[in-house]
Amino acid sequence: MKNNNKYESGFGKGLVICLVKFAEHLSGWRSFKENYRQMRDNNKLEIALQKLQNQPGMFSESQAVELFFNGASDHLYEIEVPKNWEKLKIGKKVKELKSLGLEIGHGFHHDKRYSEADIFKAYDLCYEIALLIDKKIGFIKPEIGKW
Repeated sequence: MKNNNKYESGFGKGLVICLVKFAEHLSGWRSFKENYRQMRDNNKLEIALQKLQNQPGMFSESQAVELFFNGASDHLYEIEVPKNWEKLKIGKKVKELKSLGLEIGHGFHHDKRYSEADIFKAYDLCYEIALLIDKKIGFIKPEIGKW
């Protein structure tokens, strides 16, 4: 893609483009999770000390999910739904995805814990929205597909 300085948005603006950019991050989750696991394994002493001090675990699954969403959810800041779709299921699902993604990636929640299930919940919402868009623009039976 040609990169020029005409962009006003750093992470995308619109509906479909923001969904696509958000969805692109999912392909990196497995390697991200593995790298985070290796960092955790390399810092077992620090983690043990934190447990003794009753502090949240360093390199925990929740922290990995939050950090992952910190990057992926940037694409949800300027996600927009056409006015005439806002009260439809599409609009409600987009609002749910945006709220979930930004809460996990950019919220301040010291007592809340997240898991890989939250990632899959967000991406299921993303796919559901894509199917709803296809139906809305005229595809009779859109499908996500097996692969």
